[in-house]
Amino acid sequence: MAVAIFIPVVMDMGGNVGTQSTTVFARGLAWQQIDIRRYSGYLFRELRIGAIMGLILGTAGGLIALAWQGLPNDVPQLGAAVGISLFIVITLAAVLGALLPWILLKLGFDHGPASDPFITTIKDFTGLLLYFYLVSLFLGISA
Repeated sequence: MAVAIFIPVVMDMGGNVGTQSTTVFARGLAWQQIDIRRYSGYLFRELRIGAIMGLILGTAGGLIALAWQGLPNDVPQLGAAVGISLFIVITLAAVLGALLPWILLKLGFDHGPASDPFITTIKDFTGLLLYFYLVSLFLGISA
């Protein structure tokens, strides 16, 4: 039960970050703040921002999971699973939010309506897979 409580947190945080990263890309492109020819610098900036947000939110989420559900239920490893999952999912979402619109532009598609569904699908699939893998690894739960 305690494991299921944090599924929406991991899923929603990644979705919010991915959507915001896509919005920042679209705005930067529209305002000509992003030079597509020097895109790698922008992508690495988004990676750094995503990693910093992931570190902060992953640490906070992991500590909350530990204090709220981990220690009372005698599963302190739950905090580590939540924290690491949040870190990776948020970092991945930031990168996907910057990368997928660029790929769609390069392929000749409108990046606006297409980016978010792709980001959400990829992030949700990998986020859940990662979270369940870490829970099974740290808590010794097998399917």
